Amino acid sequence: MIEKSEIINLYLDWYESLLTKKQLEIMIYYYQEDLSYREIAEILNISHTAVYDTVSKATKRLVEYEKKLKAVETERKLHHLISSLKSLNIDEVNELINTIMKEENI
Repeated sequence: MIEKSEIINLYLDWYESLLTKKQLEIMIYYYQEDLSYREIAEILNISHTAVYDTVSKATKRLVEYEKKLKAVETERKLHHLISSLKSLNIDEVNELINTIMKEENI
């Protein structure tokens, strides 16, 4: 099973532009650089509580975005479908898949 931090990082990849600069900065420190609330607070010269509140609210927003937009879920399903099609080992299908993946940067 995927850990919460891995899921949030996937959501950040898709929805980072929907967060404020400050929210994104704090989320990167917390989820990608694995810093504690206290460490982030010291770096940004804000309170530990402000960091906690920002992480909580931004995480909730990311989860809400995914519930509505389903970008991560759709990408996961697409990759599963591509793997299933590739396993058929049909040259024409594989060529189409490769063409689509190159064009769409998948």
